[in-house]
Amino acid sequence: IIRIFVPAVSVGVSCFTLVTISLERYFAIVEPLRSRRWQTRSHSYKCIVAIWICALALVIPIALSQKLIPLRTRHHACREIWSKDLRNLEIAYSIILVCILFVIPLFVMALAYGCIAYRLWIDIRRQMQDQTDEESYGKQLSNSDTDVPTSKSSNVMRNSGHVSLRHSNLRNSVANRKRVIKMLFMVVLEYFICWTPLYVVSTWKIVDYFSIAGKVSQTSWSMMLLLAYSSSFIHPITYCFMNKNFRKGFLSVFRCCVEKRRMSGGCTEMSNLNSTSSPGKHLNREYTYSRVAPEDRS
Repeated sequence: IIRIFVPAVSVGVSCFTLVTISLERYFAIVEPLRSRRWQTRSHSYKCIVAIWICALALVIPIALSQKLIPLRTRHHACREIWSKDLRNLEIAYSIILVCILFVIPLFVMALAYGCIAYRLWIDIRRQMQDQTDEESYGKQLSNSDTDVPTSKSSNVMRNSGHVSLRHSNLRNSVANRKRVIKMLFMVVLEYFICWTPLYVVSTWKIVDYFSIAGKVSQTSWSMMLLLAYSSSFIHPITYCFMNKNFRKGFLSVFRCCVEKRRMSGGCTEMSNLNSTSSPGKHLNREYTYSRVAPEDRS
C-alpha cells in the first residue's frame, strides 16, 4: 500500500504546491498592498499543512481499493482493484482526480500567471512611455545647451546625466519583466506537456479499457510516468536559467555549505593542534597508566 499510496500523495502535494505558489505570486504582484497583511510565515505554515491534508484526503480511496494479487512470476503485488458494483464510482473518482489534479490546477495557474503577465506588460508599456518622454526631454536639453549661459551649462549636463542613468535603469527593468513573463509562460507550458499524456491515457483506461489495452505498451506507459514525474525537477531548472535571483540564492546556499565545511575543518585542525601542543595531559595519562597497569596485571 505504501508503494502506491506515497507516490499518489506526492503528486497531490506537488500539484497543490504549484497552485498555491501561483496564487501567492498573483496577490504579491497584482495586489501587493493587500497581500502584505496576510503573507506571513505563519500563513505559509498553514498553507503547507492544508496542502498535505488535502493531498492525503484525496488519495484515501486509492489506499482502500488496494488488493494483493498473484503474478505470473509466483510473486504478489498490490494493485488498485475496484469491485464491479463500484464501477461507476471508480469512473467518477478517476474523473474527479483528473479535474482536481490537472484541469483545475492548469486553469488556475494559467489564469493567475496570465493576470501577472498582463500586469507586468502594462508596467512595461508605461515604463517604455516614460522612457520615450525622457528621451525627448534629453533631446530638448541637448538642443537648449547652446542657448543657455555658461553658469547654467553644468546644471544641464547634470540633468542629462540623471536622464541617461534613469534610462539605463528603465531598460534593465523592462528586460527583467519580460524575462519573468517568459518564465511564467514556460512553467504553465511545462506542466501541461508533462502531465497531459498520463492523465489522458489513465482516464481512457478507466472509461474504456478494452479499446486501449493493446495500444499502449508497458514501455510507453513507463515513459509517460517518467515524463510526468520529470516536472518536479524541470521547474527548478527553468527558475535557474530564467530567474537571476534564484541563481543567486542557489549559489549562496552552496557558499554557506562550503564555508561551514571549512569552518568545521578549521575547528578540527585547531583542536588537534591544541591537543598536540599540551604535553602535560599526555604525561598525566601515561603516568596514570603506568601506575595502574601493574595492579591490573596482578
